[in-house]
Formats: sequence, structure tokens, C-alpha cells
Amino acid sequence: MRVKGLWKGTVELRGGKNVLTRSFHQAPLKVAKPFSGDRGELLLYLMDASPGLFNGDAQEIECTLEKGAHLYLTNQSSCKLHPSPCAVESRQIQKFHIKDRAVLEYFPEPLVPFQDAGHIGETIVHMESGGQAILGEIIAPGRAGCGEIFRYRKITSQFSVYWDGKWTVWDSLALEPDHWNSLKGIMEDYTHIGTLWVLSEKITKEHIKIIWGSLEPCNQGPVYAGTSLLSKNGLVIRMLGQSVWELQALMHNCWNLIRHELLGKPAFQIRK
Repeated sequence: MRVKGLWKGTVELRGGKNVLTRSFHQAPLKVAKPFSGDRGELLLYLMDASPGLFNGDAQEIECTLEKGAHLYLTNQSSCKLHPSPCAVESRQIQKFHIKDRAVLEYFPEPLVPFQDAGHIGETIVHMESGGQAILGEIIAPGRAGCGEIFRYRKITSQFSVYWDGKWTVWDSLALEPDHWNSLKGIMEDYTHIGTLWVLSEKITKEHIKIIWGSLEPCNQGPVYAGTSLLSKNGLVIRMLGQSVWELQALMHNCWNLIRHELLGKPAFQIRK
């Protein structure tokens, strides 16, 4: 049996407070009771009552941030991608609509593919002038404790951005370990992949210099990372590492730098 989880929500700024004004869910997806962060942002946890995604399963998330709203969105735990013995992959579709002066910060837990898993992920971000978004993603190589390193069939991650209706960013990452002639030639000794997207009209070359200053020392250790400007209004940071916690620590450090630069606020820790 194939399962489709669904969540659609809207966050608005009312009376100086961020409020979840609309929320619809379809099992196994749902959201925990929202609460306010120390700086006034709305904190929201997505929850999945299932053990993960099986072949043919789908999850769809669609969230709108109205003018001036601020949302930090995450989920409760890593997304487990179970085997797909048939040709139908599991799917995740994430759509975000960021209005003027709204801020989205989205940091889901890592994707963890099991042996023979197949998965397609797609994230679409619609930005209005004045809006800002920071989105992170980490892809693990599999269940290391079970010896399932790069034993999945295929993972595809697609990311696109529209500014005021104009398509400005398209990124597609396709990982097919069975087609790799040499793991060394693709990943060297790294196993985990991280990506941090920063979408804002405030981003300049100076931000690249600031971020690179924090990334360069890391490249002497177990993490390798780099950053570059997008074609319009933003930057991207790519990371390679050997564990989830290494990439999460580096991503948090970059998030802290970016938050100070764009929002004048420090990053914070979320308990799970």
C-alpha cells in the first residue's frame, strides 16, 4: 500500500506575533503544537507517524509565509528511506512561498537511505522581493552500523527558486552508487553531503568572504566545503564530511554567521 503524507500551512504576523493561521495535514504527517522562539520567530516541528518512506510513498509539504512572518521549521528525526524493490521511488515535494519581509529557516534532519532505496526529492521556493530564506539539507550514505554505505539505488535532490515569478535557480543532484566506477573518484574519503541555501537580496560578495573565512580552516580537517554566489539574490554552501554531526556543526556555524549578517540575531539550538 502506498501512503501519501501531506501538510499545508500558513504563517502570519498578527499584532507583532507570528501565528500559524492555517494548518491542514493528512496522515502520517502532522505538526506539533507551535511555540515562539526567544527572538519572536515561530518554531514548528513536522512529525511523521510512519517508520519512513517506502517505495511509492509520497510526502508533500507546502507552506506560505505572509508579509513580515518568521518561521523556523524542522522535523523530529531523520527521514528513513526504505528499500524500493520496484521501479517506483519514494518522493518528497516541498513548496515554500515567502512574501515581502518574511523569513523562512528550514533545517530538516538528514535523509538516511537503506540498501536498495530509491528516492526523489524536490524543493521549490517562491520568493517575493524583501523575503529571505535559509534552507539546509544533509544526505547520509546509509546505515553505517549495518554496513550499508552507498548501498542505495538512487537519490535525486532537485532545488529551484523563483524570484517574483522569475525562475532564477535550478540545481539537481543525482546519486547512483552502482554507476560509479570508483568511489574515490566521486567522493574521495567523504561519505556525507550537506547543502545550505541562503536566499536574500542583501547577499553580496562580502558575505562570501566572511563565510569562506570560517570554511577555510575546516578544509584542513575531516570536512571539505566551499561557497559561491547564486545568479541572483543568494549564495550556496556545499559540504562534504564523514559524519552527520560534523556537517551539522559546520552548518550551524554558517547559519550563525548568516543570521548575524542578515537578521542581526544569533543562531540557536533546538532540542529534539
